[in-house]
Amino acid sequence: MRGPTLPQSLPAWRTRAQMFDDVIAWDLGTFRRYLGEKMDRFDFAVIDVPHSDPAPWEEGVPLGRVIPFERPSKLEARIIFYRMPILEEANRHPSARMFIHEVVTNHLASALGEYPEDIDYMSPR
Repeated sequence: MRGPTLPQSLPAWRTRAQMFDDVIAWDLGTFRRYLGEKMDRFDFAVIDVPHSDPAPWEEGVPLGRVIPFERPSKLEARIIFYRMPILEEANRHPSARMFIHEVVTNHLASALGEYPEDIDYMSPR
C-alpha cells in the first residue's frame, strides 16, 4: 500500500513537534486568559534545541530562556522554550504534562518578575 493511511486533517497526522507546540500554545493561552494584558508585553517561541552553550549560571542544558528586548520596543522580552531538552527531562517525571506546565510557569514568572505560585492558574488560592 502506498501513500498515507490517514488524511492530513486528522489529529493523528500531527508530528511530535506540532503536538508539543499545541501543548505550549494551550498553556500560554490559558495563562493569557488568567493574566490578561500582562502577557501582551512578551513574544513566545519554540525551538528544537538551544543555539549556544549554557550560560555560566545555567546548570546543564537550558529548558528555555527569557531574552529581553532593547528599548524602545513594544515588547519587553521573548520567551523561548527548547522542545528537545524539555521532552527529554519530562520523560523522567511521573507527569510529563505537569512538568511542561511547570517550565512554562517558571519562565513566564521570571519574565514578569513574580513568583511562579503567584501566577500559576493551577495553584490553589
